[in-house]
Amino acid sequence: MIKRMRNNLLLTFILTLLFGIILVFETREFLETINYVIVSILLIIGVIEIISYIYSKAYKENEYYGLILAIICIWLSLLFYLYYTTIILFLPIALSLYTFIIGVITLIKFIQRKNKLYIITSILSFLLGIALMFTPYFSLEVYFKITGIYIIYTSIIYILEIRKIKKEVK
Repeated sequence: MIKRMRNNLLLTFILTLLFGIILVFETREFLETINYVIVSILLIIGVIEIISYIYSKAYKENEYYGLILAIICIWLSLLFYLYYTTIILFLPIALSLYTFIIGVITLIKFIQRKNKLYIITSILSFLLGIALMFTPYFSLEVYFKITGIYIIYTSIIYILEIRKIKKEVK
């Protein structure tokens, strides 16, 4: 169980570190790429659902689930494609929620382990979460870079957790 926890933390470290580096260096391009990936996936799902709906002849049995799912996926792909900039405006809210969750988790870890690193991380998380809630659109890239640096910092905390677990195993 401890080995699995260590492996999960290692995977989390790698993913958060990569995400943080991408946010620091390639914010606009990264967001556009993610948007195109989401649009493509939703469109592919919609087309596959329409084809499977037609071939399964579900319309003869009045089963419209596949057709409804196809229409929703195609509609969402168009929404993401056409209103990308509007959807990006809500990204700081999602990042704010993420930082608040990390803040609560690290506050709980501080209470359990009395490690000063956790209280620092918790305070940084809450401050960044509050800042992201009130982010104007024109300064969004600056906050993404700050969030990227913060994510790199939290990934370093994950690697410190891995080292601590290694010591506990020995």
